[in-house]
Amino acid sequence: MLFQWLIVASIVALVATSLVHSVGGEIYLLRPLFKHRGNRVLDHSLARMVLRFVWHVTSVSWLVLAVILYALAFDEPHLRTVILGGVGLSFSAVGLFDLIASRGRHIGWPLLLLTGLFALAALAYS
Repeated sequence: MLFQWLIVASIVALVATSLVHSVGGEIYLLRPLFKHRGNRVLDHSLARMVLRFVWHVTSVSWLVLAVILYALAFDEPHLRTVILGGVGLSFSAVGLFDLIASRGRHIGWPLLLLTGLFALAALAYS
């Protein structure tokens, strides 16, 4: 029982961290950073999009990790499904979003999408 409560505490901390990271980072870091240009990196819309994208992908990854921890504590027989499904769905969505948002200009979208698709294929195969 203590094990499960510790996992729940970890999940709460991950979700809180994810929300604070995304919202706080957007308001207090990214927006001010993008407002003050004057360097070659931030003058490019693709660079600004990639910075915002990777900032929020970190938060999404923490939420997926929270789901995996939940499965570890409360649904261990389905842990493989939760891990492969969580990684597969999140990385596929992130890869597709990156493809669409960057109009294919960001080099990372194919690998992100393939990571998700391979994880989903492994889930289907298992």
